[in-house]
Amino acid sequence: MLIVKLLRWIFGYFDFEIRGKFPERFLNLAVRNGLNLWNMRGEKEELHATAKIADKNTVGLFAGKTESEFIIEKEHGLPYLCRIYKSRLGLLAGLIIGVALSCWLSGFIWNIEVNVPPELNEYEIRDQLRELGFYEGVRYDSDSIDNIKRKMKLNDERISWVSINIFGTNAVVELSPKISAENDRDDNKNKKTVSNLKSTADGTITKINVHNGTAVVEIGEGVRKGQLLVSGIMEYNDGTNVMADSEGTVYAKTSRTVTLSVPKEYSKAITSDEYVYKREFSFFGISFPITLCGNPSGEYYKKESKLKPTLFGNSLPISITEEKWQRYETKKLTLSSDNAKKLLDNRLKLYEMFMLYSDQRTVISKKSKFEEKNNMYCLTVSYEVEENICEKSYIQVKE
Repeated sequence: MLIVKLLRWIFGYFDFEIRGKFPERFLNLAVRNGLNLWNMRGEKEELHATAKIADKNTVGLFAGKTESEFIIEKEHGLPYLCRIYKSRLGLLAGLIIGVALSCWLSGFIWNIEVNVPPELNEYEIRDQLRELGFYEGVRYDSDSIDNIKRKMKLNDERISWVSINIFGTNAVVELSPKISAENDRDDNKNKKTVSNLKSTADGTITKINVHNGTAVVEIGEGVRKGQLLVSGIMEYNDGTNVMADSEGTVYAKTSRTVTLSVPKEYSKAITSDEYVYKREFSFFGISFPITLCGNPSGEYYKKESKLKPTLFGNSLPISITEEKWQRYETKKLTLSSDNAKKLLDNRLKLYEMFMLYSDQRTVISKKSKFEEKNNMYCLTVSYEVEENICEKSYIQVKE
């Protein structure tokens, strides 16, 4: 069906009206002679239909034979458009120039996306690209791209790999940092790792499980934070000593206290329905204001959006930036005691989820106290916990 519509548009068609006392005579004559008609609809002493431009004379001839009035309502398709615009040479020239300009502009880069790992800074990379002649609005070729990639790896020792992919007028820059090889250096080859296990908190020892090293504490013994629990020096029966990397767990019963607080009075930003819009048009990197107004004074939130049109998947060197400023008002509110308890309980749940509950920590008991002091609501919670209090302390020793 789509192909039929396209062919009709290319060869042209027209809507017409047959008006007379007996329009059915025209219809019978058209059917007998195989005249192709569509979109037919009949009214009193009228017949409306559509036919090909090539059949225009035939339709007029059949209308004359049936003593009917032939009226052309509207023409459609490519022949009709060519006839209308054949005297408008400027339009054709503008179309040709526009296509040529689009093809020429497609050889420029109008949008650069830089994807960098956490070890590198995007703004530094963009400055390096600009110094090497790769920026938005530059014309490029494959040789210049390869040259830029080589220079970036030579100029910046942090970069091990650079990729610049071109998609129409868009460019995507991907980088990979060099991996530190400290463990492979010659001065580290003869080093042996020796470690002790030290206490991370005050407590009373409940369980000891040592896989490597020598335990220097016993169950039931009280220890202080930073105290040695497992030594990396192992002594054998023959009196010889060996230094090792200590491994194991030492559980102790510890106590900790956490205090959470919220103010009784707080400020809240309440937005209104008052907006201020600022628009700016950018053409080839040059910006022109569309709305002649400055930044509004007072308390406003600003939200910015940019529209960049594309042609055949390529970004054009034009954009429209809109700033939406929404007014808000800061109000002081008072927090009730019940709402403060709910808020502090939620914060406490987050604390317990991330700081207390784990495979190496068990809460034995918990006591909480809610109070008001110094214009604050405070929640103080005391815990008795059994947890692994081991922390490695490394000592690098050369053999």
